[in-house]
Amino acid sequence: MSDIRRLVFCFPYRGVGGVSLLFLRVAERLAAEYDQETYLVDYPDGFMAKHRDTELTRFIAYRDGSRVSVPEESLVIFQAMTPWSIFPALRIPSETRILYWNCYPFNLIPSFPGLTGLMFRSPVWGRLILTTLLISFRNKMLRLINLMLEKESLVFHDSTNVAVTEQYLMMKIADPVFLPVTAGDPPKEVLRPSRDLRAQGLRVAWIGRVCDFKYFILKHAITKLEEVAETLSIPLTVTIVGSGDYTAKLHRHADSLERNTIRFIEHISPGNLDEYLCQEVDLLLAMGASALEGARLGVPTILVDIFYRDVPDNYVFRWLCDRTGFTLGAFQPKHQSVDGNHSLSDRVRELLNDSDLMAARTSEYFQQHHSLDSVCNRLLRIADRAICSYGELCAQRLTERGVLYPIYRSIKKTFSESWKYCCWQGASARAWVKRRMSAPNRWLRLAESQSYGI
Repeated sequence: MSDIRRLVFCFPYRGVGGVSLLFLRVAERLAAEYDQETYLVDYPDGFMAKHRDTELTRFIAYRDGSRVSVPEESLVIFQAMTPWSIFPALRIPSETRILYWNCYPFNLIPSFPGLTGLMFRSPVWGRLILTTLLISFRNKMLRLINLMLEKESLVFHDSTNVAVTEQYLMMKIADPVFLPVTAGDPPKEVLRPSRDLRAQGLRVAWIGRVCDFKYFILKHAITKLEEVAETLSIPLTVTIVGSGDYTAKLHRHADSLERNTIRFIEHISPGNLDEYLCQEVDLLLAMGASALEGARLGVPTILVDIFYRDVPDNYVFRWLCDRTGFTLGAFQPKHQSVDGNHSLSDRVRELLNDSDLMAARTSEYFQQHHSLDSVCNRLLRIADRAICSYGELCAQRLTERGVLYPIYRSIKKTFSESWKYCCWQGASARAWVKRRMSAPNRWLRLAESQSYGI
């Protein structure tokens, strides 16, 4: 048990998100197995509120526009964020200690409305905007990070988060402290059928969204798997589990490939995912928390990286269990390319030669670094050392929103509403075209729709 009397996990969020699930799992395990008093701060209809075990954790209802008090003698755990964005309804005693858990590479990077995508895709543009339009916000973040590092109150879930923070804010973080994320416990009994992969064929799967920063590496992987099947002379099936804005684009690319069978499954419910991974997958390709879903079951997993552009042909594919820094995907890595490599064929050959060994290595890696108990033990040690108080943030005026913040929020709101309107208009236009296309005189309707520039 930690010396901290109470641990408060704060993440008010109504959607289904990785941080909500992470905080819920850790809080309940600490309460159940470590005799730790834990609280969850969430909307009454938020994800954690709806899924928590009422016998294990205490609950603090967060409501916008109200006053929500945090108990005294507690440590409040936040996903790392800009300090002026800390949930405004919270009333935190000045002596209350806080801990920032950086769970996403851009948690500590201020962004400008309408330019966020550009900033995230291009570090060059990101740094330019941060040193001009957002210079005051950048300076405030530098002060925050330095303070929290000094007080041992900032932890990173992997080396990628550290690298992105350093790259964008143009700073050096010496001796970062890591607190990896977890995917929870594996089932008590994991049954994976024995298969002759060479004779019966290799079943490869991708688990995760098909979105901008995942599309390019996924496109590259399924293309390389064509070469793998030919080089190793094995039947190979690829299943894409997940959907997103780039699904249609990936469909079109998959249709251009000729050798392997490529299937798309939009969704598998969480309750059925373990069974699917154990019974239907020999090799998993993934990034982020999805990689841990396979690793916890001993499914050999190749961890791929984040790209916002075409992946170099000489990109090196590597096992999750061979990666360092607890990474769950590096950000556009240049150093992971080696001319003339056949890394994906090499990984598949290793799997074909000894699938049991690769399964064991994967499971061992998960247990050592990402199991629920390993994360809880790390967190308790970190919590005892974290001494940054909320009052210190206020004293250095880090939580103040300043005169620029209302302007920033106004621009962001205007941009968001304009974008939603454009999306609605676009959806309405597409629906109108679809209705007209299904009517008589199809070609006349098509010409008519084109005349409106739709």
